[in-house]
This record gives sequence, structure tokens and C-alpha cells, in this order.
Amino acid sequence: MKSDTVPPDTVPPIEAVMIVVATFGIWLFAGAASFILLGNGPALIIEELLVMVVPFGYLLARKINVRSYIGAGIKPKTLLLGLAVGALLIIFDIFVVNLLFAILGTSQAIEEENKIIADLISSPPGLLSVLIAMTLAGVCEEFTFRGFLLNAIDRKYSFGPALLVSSLAFAFFHLDFQFVNTIFAFLMGLMLGYVYHRWHSYTLCAVAHATIDLVAVAMTLLIR
Repeated sequence: MKSDTVPPDTVPPIEAVMIVVATFGIWLFAGAASFILLGNGPALIIEELLVMVVPFGYLLARKINVRSYIGAGIKPKTLLLGLAVGALLIIFDIFVVNLLFAILGTSQAIEEENKIIADLISSPPGLLSVLIAMTLAGVCEEFTFRGFLLNAIDRKYSFGPALLVSSLAFAFFHLDFQFVNTIFAFLMGLMLGYVYHRWHSYTLCAVAHATIDLVAVAMTLLIR
């Protein structure tokens, strides 16, 4: 355990966990409602925004300097490094997904998500919605799971527990009953958590995450 001296910009880990649990409930029900009421395109965007809104609001209410706390500096070097890390993680992504498919079989959840995306990108408005949603996935998910949750636990305890808890939370938000997507998300959470800890850069992780998702969309377009 780290020092008991609590800096003024520290988020208590238990509060961070509770905020993420509350976020899950809001994300689950409000996200489902948005799919029913608004359709797939807008709902994909709203679903990603819902991941970030409660942790972001909490930090603002605590009057914490969000940019400094999560490491949100934007520099050309950081952006380029994020693209490079994203490219490397794409290779890891392909290897892990194929390995999981070989062991556990295909995932119905992944197939349904891919079908939604494939249907949307067949039209310009749908494609725009997907591109926005995939970009927001990097921005919003990295904010909550790395910048907010991992950071809060790491500052109070140590990197190991912080990495484990944040990766489990990330996996839980990608839960599927065949566990393919869940295990994949957990492993990606470990990788992105290490990247965040190594450089303390939310921007780097957000760019890397968005790169992975946008390349996946590009590959879907190419094979259509």
C-alpha cells in the first residue's frame, strides 16, 4: 500500500468503483432504451457517451483538474505513439480473437455487433455514425477504465490491483455469455492498462484504442 497521505486530487478507490458500477447500470438500461427509441446509429454513439458521463461529472463535482489528473495532454509525439501502439495491438487483437474462436467457438454477441456495423456502413449516414462511435469508444472507455478507475486505485494502492480491477471492469462492460468478447476485453484491458501506467497518458491510450476500432471498421468495408 502507498502512503496514507492523500493528495487533494485523489479519488478514493471505493468511490471510483461505485461510480463505475453506477455507470454500468445507466449504460445498460439507457443504452438499451436508445437502441429501441433511436435506432442503431444514434444508439451506438449514445452508448459510448454513457460510459464516460458519470465519471467525468464526478471529477468536475470534486473540482479536480481533469486534464492533469488523467494525463490528457495532446502533443504530436503522443498522437504518433498512440497510432503506433494501436497498430501493434491490432496484431495482438487478431491473434487473440482467432485463438479464442479456436478454443471457445464463435461469439454470438460479436456476430450480432458485426452485423449491426455491417448494416450501418452500407449507407453514408450509418457509416458516419459508426466512425463517430468507434472514435468515441477510445475517448470514453479509456477515460473511465484507465484515466478514472485504474488511476484512482493505483494512486492509493499499487499498479497490480489497479490493473486487475480496471481490466475486469472493462471486461464486464463487454460481457457475453460465450465469454469470447469478455476474455478478449480483459486481455486488451491489461495491455491498455500497462500502456497507461507506462506513460500516464490518457491521450495515448484513447488514440490507440480508437485506432484499433477504426481499423476494424476499415477492414469490414474492404471485405464487403
